[in-house]
Order: sequence, then C-alpha cells, then structure tokens
Amino acid sequence: MSFRFAEPDHNSHLKSSVLSDKAGSEQVCESESFEYFYTSSPRYRQVLDTMYTKLFNQSNRPDKQVFDYAMKGYAKLLGQNLIVKKHLLAFIDYSMSANKKRFWVVDLKNMKVLYHELVAHGRNTGEEFARKFSNKTNSFQSSLGFFITGEIYQGKHEMSVKMNGVERLHNSKALDRGIVIHGASYVNEDYIRQNKRLGRSLGCPAVSEAVIASLSETISNGACLFAYYPNKSYLKTSKVLNADVVFARALGQQGL
Repeated sequence: MSFRFAEPDHNSHLKSSVLSDKAGSEQVCESESFEYFYTSSPRYRQVLDTMYTKLFNQSNRPDKQVFDYAMKGYAKLLGQNLIVKKHLLAFIDYSMSANKKRFWVVDLKNMKVLYHELVAHGRNTGEEFARKFSNKTNSFQSSLGFFITGEIYQGKHEMSVKMNGVERLHNSKALDRGIVIHGASYVNEDYIRQNKRLGRSLGCPAVSEAVIASLSETISNGACLFAYYPNKSYLKTSKVLNADVVFARALGQQGL
C-alpha cells in the first residue's frame, strides 16, 4: 500500500512542486507513480466514492458522511505520522441505535470489512440512543473524535485495548479516564432481546466478549479510530476534521 498525506499550510513547497491546483496531478516518487490531490478536491471525493462502493454492501453499509469524516481525519493523522497500522480504519457511528451494529473496522489496502459489530456507549450518554458526550473524568459518558489505539492489557474487563485521544477539547483525557475497548457481557443480541436495548458502559466502547480477542489483536498498537455523533460543537471545533491535507495515492492500486 502506498499513500501519503501532508498538511498544505505547512508544506508550501509540496503544493508548488506537486500541485498546480486542487484538481490533482501526477508525479513519480521513489520509482512509483503517485497522484496528488487535496482532501477538499473533486478528485478526492471521487476516490472516496469509489472506495465506499467497493468496501460496503447493503448489509454492512455505514452512513456515507460518517465514512467520509473518518477518512478525512485518517488522512490528517497519517500526515502527522501518528498511525502505525496504515491499512486499517475503525469508526463508530453513535448516531445509530445501540441495538444496531455501528462499529466498523475496514482494511483499506485489500478493501475489506473486517468487523461490523455492536458497541456500547456510556451510561450517561443515553439509553438506546446516544445524546451526551464528555471528556471529563467520572462523567461516565462516551467521548467523540479521533483516537489512536494503544497496547493490549489485562484489566478489570480482562483483555482490553488502550485508546489515546488526539483531540484536546474532546477526548484528550481518554487514558486518564480509563476509556478502553473491552468485552462486556451486556453487548450481544440476547441482552437486547431481554432488555429492549444494549447494555451501557462507564464511557468505554465495549464490544461483545465473543469478538474482543480477535478485534484487539487486529486494531491494537497504532490504528486510527473515529467516534462520530452529529454534535455541532464537535464538528465545528475539531481541528482534525477541519484540516485540508494533500493526499498522495499510488496510481493503479485498488484501495489507498
């Protein structure tokens, strides 16, 4: 997989050398031919539309806007060299009912959906539907925004994955709050049937105990994870979502 990103505000030499405008251009880099374009350009939109069509089908298709947001933030964090597992992207759509599968992990290199799972939100975030979010300790609410996954560890909920929040206003206290990905007995279809809704966590994106082991091995140690909700304040103030970066895609590849 060959792709790169750079922030245009801090890379004027890149803009002038590889971009004459936002329509895109081709350059040869390190014996590979790359196509460069901004994340605000029509070409970027075209690439995302193609990816969305190839990745998802009727049974596992997320809201297109959520996928677009996830990809844009992924581009920003990749440009900052924060992502280790560059082929992976994970995202949660908290605007959906907790009784629906709203957690995706996709392989951007092989264009495959690896996981499509149930995921819980914090008990003070809402009942079946999430409503409130926080970055405060002891709020027992979920946090929005972009995270980079950390290491696997054995904690209160046994196997868990640490989450490093990268947005100061929205999720920077995730580690201090103990916000991790973990398995829970209240995240499964049986619990929904018995209680009319999925169970809730203390703020963590809890998943099924049946999937936590394989999921942890897949996304731990440097994957990008995006937690979405149409919160006007978040969408307006997120420096990750509101950046415009240069996207470099190797020509001829099926994904990124």
